[in-house]
Amino acid sequence: MTYSGSMKESKPRNVKDTWESELGYGWSRNGQRRCRSHRPPESTMSVSSDIRFTRRKLSRSCRGCCAALAALLVLLLLAAVAVYLGHVYLFGDPLNRQTFRGSFVITSWDTKDQVLPEVKENVTREGELRQAIIDSFSKSELRSCFVAAEVLAVDNAEEGTRVHFEVSFEPIFTAVSTAEVTTVMTRELLSTYFHNLGVLPETLHIEESLVISSQALKEGDASTTEAPTTEVVTFEIEEDLRECSPLTLSLCSHLPYNVTTYPNLVGHSSKEVLLRDLVAFRELFDAECSHLAQDFVCQMLQPRCEGSRLVRPCRSYCRAFTAGCGARLPDRLRPHFDCARFPEYFGPGSCSPEPDCIGGLQRLALSRRACDGVPDCADAADERSCAHCGAAGAGALRCALLPRCLPPHLRCDGTPDCADGSDESGCLWIARSLAAWRRESGEATLGAVRARAGVAVWAERGRAGKVCAAPYERDRRALMRVAVSLCTALTFKSAVSAEAVPDLEEDIDDDTTESTIQDKVQKDPPEYVEIVDPSALEISFIKSECPQRKVIKIICDHLECGLPSARGAQVALGVEGLPRSARPGDWPWHAALLRSHVHACDAVLVHPSWLITTASCFQGQPKAEWTARLGTVRIQSTTPWQQEQRIVGMVRSPVEGSMLAMVRLEEPVEMTDFVRPACLPEDGFKIDEQSICNTLGWTRNRDQLQRVHVVPTSMNTCENVSIAIGNGICAEPLYDQDDCDEEEYAGSSMMCFDEKSKRWSLIGVTGWRIACSKIGLGRPRIYDAVTSHIDWIHRTISNSSR
Repeated sequence: MTYSGSMKESKPRNVKDTWESELGYGWSRNGQRRCRSHRPPESTMSVSSDIRFTRRKLSRSCRGCCAALAALLVLLLLAAVAVYLGHVYLFGDPLNRQTFRGSFVITSWDTKDQVLPEVKENVTREGELRQAIIDSFSKSELRSCFVAAEVLAVDNAEEGTRVHFEVSFEPIFTAVSTAEVTTVMTRELLSTYFHNLGVLPETLHIEESLVISSQALKEGDASTTEAPTTEVVTFEIEEDLRECSPLTLSLCSHLPYNVTTYPNLVGHSSKEVLLRDLVAFRELFDAECSHLAQDFVCQMLQPRCEGSRLVRPCRSYCRAFTAGCGARLPDRLRPHFDCARFPEYFGPGSCSPEPDCIGGLQRLALSRRACDGVPDCADAADERSCAHCGAAGAGALRCALLPRCLPPHLRCDGTPDCADGSDESGCLWIARSLAAWRRESGEATLGAVRARAGVAVWAERGRAGKVCAAPYERDRRALMRVAVSLCTALTFKSAVSAEAVPDLEEDIDDDTTESTIQDKVQKDPPEYVEIVDPSALEISFIKSECPQRKVIKIICDHLECGLPSARGAQVALGVEGLPRSARPGDWPWHAALLRSHVHACDAVLVHPSWLITTASCFQGQPKAEWTARLGTVRIQSTTPWQQEQRIVGMVRSPVEGSMLAMVRLEEPVEMTDFVRPACLPEDGFKIDEQSICNTLGWTRNRDQLQRVHVVPTSMNTCENVSIAIGNGICAEPLYDQDDCDEEEYAGSSMMCFDEKSKRWSLIGVTGWRIACSKIGLGRPRIYDAVTSHIDWIHRTISNSSR
C-alpha cells in the first residue's frame, strides 16, 4: 500500500507512522500531520467508511498480461456465441417442405410443335409444361433445394388459358422466399419455349401454399390420374370374443351392469394390477373436473362385457369427458383416453352412451325437446319414454323422424305403418354381419350403415336372417344379377362382385338389446331364405334350410351422391315438402367444424374421407384441434346418427383468388341415411335465376340448422357489400326477411338441385361468416365456385388413397 500524500523528509518510517497511514492519515506540505476527519483520531478506527485503501500501480509487463488475458476471454465468449448460433441455425431441426403455387396465362395453347427435345412424343401438353418448369428450377440458383413441380389445373381466362402450377422445395439452411421463386419463373417465361406459347409474363402470380396437417399430405407428388371407381374394401365378421368376469371394484359399484372383462381399456391385465394403479384415477374424481368423471373412468377400468364382447364408451361420451378432464390426464394415460379409439353409436350394444342424457338436456334448458320426434340423445332416451311409445311395448321400433313407435313385428309386414313408409324400407340389406345389422337397425326404421361390402340379409315381421346362395352358388351370373338389384335398391351405383362364401357367423336369434344379449344363453340356428328366380323383375324368396351354409357376399360400387335417402320417395321433389328448420337426413352431407369443441365453421362431405370448406377458417389457427361433426342438425344434441372425426390435413385451392380448401378426416365416416356425400357439378351443369338453390345457416342461438332459398344473380349485386372475385358466384335470398333468423357460417355450401338427375350438387362455398344484421333485407352473399376445381378435387382424393 502507498500513502495518499508525499513526504519531503527522507527518514525511515516507524510502526506508528505506518499504522496511521493505513487509517487514512496524510501529510501536509509543511510536514504537519492533518486528519481527514473532523472527529478525534481515537474515534477513526470505529468508522469503517473513513478508511481508504490505495493500490500499487501495475508494471507495464503485468498490464500487458492482463490485456492479453482479457482479449482471450472475449474471444472465447465470441466463439461460444458462434457455436450456439451455428447449432441453432445450421444444425437445428430441419425446415419443413415448402410449396409454392402460381399461375400464368398462355395465349397460344393450341400450338402443337414441341420445343423441348427431351420430351417424348406421347407426352401431353400439360406434361411438356411440367417438364419445362422442372428444367427451369433444376438449372436455377434454387436447384440445391428444388424437389418437384406439377401442373395442377388449366382453366379459361379472358386473355387465353390460365395454367396453375406448383413447385416444392426442401430448404437446407434458410427458407425459400416467394420473391426468389418469382424471379426464377419470371426469367424463364422470357425464354424461347414459353415465348412460343404466347405466355404473358405480367400475368404471373406466385404465393406460398398453406398446408396445415398432422399427417403431412405430399401434394408435390401429385398425379393427374383420375380417382378410381372402386377401392379396397375390408370384410369383417365380428369383434374378438372375450371371457367375462364379475365386476368387483367397489369404486364402480354404481355402474348399470355387473359383468366386466380383462384386460380393461387402460391395459390392466387383472384386478390386482388395477388396484396398484388406482391412485392416479382417484385424483380425477377429487378434481371434480366433470360430472361424468367417475362414471367414464369406471367404464374404462371395468368395461361392460356382453355376450363375450367388450363394449366401449361411445365417442361422443368420451369427448364430453375430455372437454372437462382432458387437461388433467397424466401423460402416460392420454393415449388410452384418445377419443379416436372409441366407436360411434350405431344402435343398442354398439357402445355405451353418455348416462343421464335427459338430465343433461334439462341443465341446458332444452327439456322442451323431449318427445318432439327428433332424438337428442345418442340412445334416443328422450324419445323412448314418451306417451306415443308406451303402447308399443318393450323393444319398440321408432319411426325414425316421426313421433310414433311400432311393435317389432310390424316391420317389413307389407303394410306401411309409419307415415313416411320407412318401416317397409331396408327389408333387404347388405351388412358386415347379421349381428351388426340388428344392432344398427334395432331401435329405428332408418340409420343402418350402408356398407359397400357384406352379406345379403333379409327382414320380415320382426325376424331376420341371411340369403342362402343355393341353388345358385356356382352360377356367378345369377349371383351377380341379385347383387346388382340389391346394390341399386340401396342407392349404390352398381355391383362390383358377388360370390358364395361359407357362413362363419354364430348368431343369436333374438333382438340384440342391452337387456337380452347378456341373458341369452341358448343360441338358435340362423334362418335362411333362398332366391326363387334371380332373373325376375321382382326377386322373391322362400324359406330354406341352406344345408351347405353358404351365403351371398356382395361388394357394391360407390354410393350415389346428392340423395337425401332419409326422405324416401320425396327425394325427387327437390325442395317440395322441405321445412325451413332442417330435420335429420335433409342435408346428410352438411358438416359442422368444431375448433376445440366450439362450433366455428361449416363444410360439405364429398367423399367418406374428405370435406370441402374455406381456408379462411384456419387462418391463425395452425395448432388448434379441429373436428368435423356430421349427421346432426342441432349442435347441443347428440343424435343416434351423429359421427365425429378429427381433421388431420388441409389443402388449399390452386386457383388464384380462391379460398376453397379440402380437409381430410382421420378415418372415413360410415355411410347412412344421415351421412352421405353431395355431388360435384357435372360438365354442362349451369345455374340461373330459375335454379333451385339453397344454403344453410344456424338460428340466432346457433343451435338449429336452417334452410335458406337463394337465387343466383349478377356479380354487380354483391359489389356493394363485398369484394367481387373472378371465380365467385353472387346469390341473394329468394324471400326478404325482416328478422334475419339464420346466421351463415364460413364454409357453408350453396347447393343446387339438378332436375335431370334429381341430385343435389355443390355449386359454391362461402368464404366468410355472414352474421345477422338489424335490417336483414336482401343480404347478398358471394360463394367460391366449385366448377373450376373439379379436376383438382378428384386428383387430391385419388392421391390420398395411395
